[in-house]
Amino acid sequence: MKPMNKVVRLALICEHSDKDGNPVDYSDVYKLLWQLQAQTREIKNKTIQYCWEYSNFSSDYYKENHEYPKEKDVLHYALDGFVNDKFKVGNDLYSSNCSYMTRKVCAEFKKSKSDFLKGTRSIISYKSNQPLDLHNKSIRIEYKDNDFFAFLKLLKRPAFNRLGYKNSEIGFKVIVRDKSTRTILERCVDQIYGISASKLIYNKKKKQWFLNLVYAFEPDNANNLDPSKILGVDLGIHYPICASVYGDLQRFTIHGGEIEEFRRRVESRKLSLLKQGKNCGDGRIGHGGKTRNKPVYSIEDRIARFRDTVNHKYSRALIDYAVKKECGTIQMEDLSGITAESDRFLKNWSYYDLQSKIEYKAKEKGIKIVYIDPKYSSQRCSKCGHIDKENRKTQSSFVCLKCGFEENADYNASQNIGIKDIDKIIENDLSSKCETDVN
Repeated sequence: MKPMNKVVRLALICEHSDKDGNPVDYSDVYKLLWQLQAQTREIKNKTIQYCWEYSNFSSDYYKENHEYPKEKDVLHYALDGFVNDKFKVGNDLYSSNCSYMTRKVCAEFKKSKSDFLKGTRSIISYKSNQPLDLHNKSIRIEYKDNDFFAFLKLLKRPAFNRLGYKNSEIGFKVIVRDKSTRTILERCVDQIYGISASKLIYNKKKKQWFLNLVYAFEPDNANNLDPSKILGVDLGIHYPICASVYGDLQRFTIHGGEIEEFRRRVESRKLSLLKQGKNCGDGRIGHGGKTRNKPVYSIEDRIARFRDTVNHKYSRALIDYAVKKECGTIQMEDLSGITAESDRFLKNWSYYDLQSKIEYKAKEKGIKIVYIDPKYSSQRCSKCGHIDKENRKTQSSFVCLKCGFEENADYNASQNIGIKDIDKIIENDLSSKCETDVN
């Protein structure tokens, strides 16, 4: 069975010593990390430049020879190997990290190249606050004296010799704030969990470095799941989640009162703080907008933490319900196109985040996730299939104009979403209706 990857965010405190065992001041380590960050940005942008140059060469070659060149014939390497060879010298980044980073950038370029050429995506340009990419072999977690430590290989030999460090590793103490994080780290130390490529990230607001540690584990698949049994999941405002199996009167619902109450309270507080910022006393005036609005940023952090906590809770409850119902498949609407004014809160609440949490929790249990086109799923009667926007006159109620079926609108939508290939069924029904109208 293929292992799954998950991420845990670890706050780090510098605990580094030089080759003689003397502590290195954290400010010196931070300065070094920022230098590596600047080198990372430069290498990534230079890699994109090399990719474009080869792409242009390849296009010209095709015009003359009516076939594209093979990378190894021209460069003597694959493109990512050629690019990596360019950066073997001239920077301080640990070689495995640099190689992993350039491979990722080349892959991203190839994946997005057609979108660049169509003009549907901006050309990649890496900004200053770049994470430091870490190869999985560059990360070592240790437990000693009741604390966890992360040792990260960040430097090439010339760099750590120049700085007077013992080797390429820089040591950090890990801040463990909860039992879940402690359990993950214990399992990494005991090699129950594997460690995958990760990132070292600087948070400007908190003025602290964090390790986004990616760990790998075998998923705990649930037994007795039926892949043909689909749980339809409707995400909305009245009910953040409403889920049901087609034809089943039972439903899983989460009321939106918790979110709405928090949103009203926080938005009111945020507005009040913005007004205070405009009329604040001398203590905060004259130090720029960031200082005057610092309390507002704190509110935004609260919103992010609340959203993360609630989405974890909601997604876990939904997956537990799917397992209880023995559903091997979950179908959800593809919400990537939400832009309408009426869906502003739906978009702001980050249902993408909720869907991603549902997705990885489903994978842990061996449940397949299928995304469908959301068009007309809320206007279609789940009893007779009649589609009409007048079927749903309010946010919460559904009344079919053809057969008279009445139900909660979110439940009706979840029933539709729980039908296999529902988007294709709707498309065929609409096409048939158009042909009938024409005739």
